[in-house]
Amino acid sequence: MPGFIFQSLIIGGGYGTGRELVEFFLHEGPISGLVNMGVATIIWSVVLAICFEFARKRKYYDYRSFISGLLGKWWFTYEILYLIGLVLVVSVMGSASGEIFNEMFDLPEIFGIIIMMTLVGII
Repeated sequence: MPGFIFQSLIIGGGYGTGRELVEFFLHEGPISGLVNMGVATIIWSVVLAICFEFARKRKYYDYRSFISGLLGKWWFTYEILYLIGLVLVVSVMGSASGEIFNEMFDLPEIFGIIIMMTLVGII
């Protein structure tokens, strides 16, 4: 489970569209881009291995005990900030989908927003 969570946070959210790869890695050419992607992969792998070892040594087998062990008494603040960020991301996605819906079908943006938010709610 931790591997899936890590992948969804880092790869799914950060590199889902491919645009992020172009912006952060490929702006200096394909060779530099591949080297930079390799460096980022190594860094994220080391961070993940350290987190796994931290969880193993402290015998943390669930998210709450891991995050509270990692952040101490501030774990709840992190959760609140993460929730705020999640709401903002979903709001931006809804707004963008409304704009795309308007451009494609020449209908009011609110239809696209309602459709996207409904799908997010269902999923």
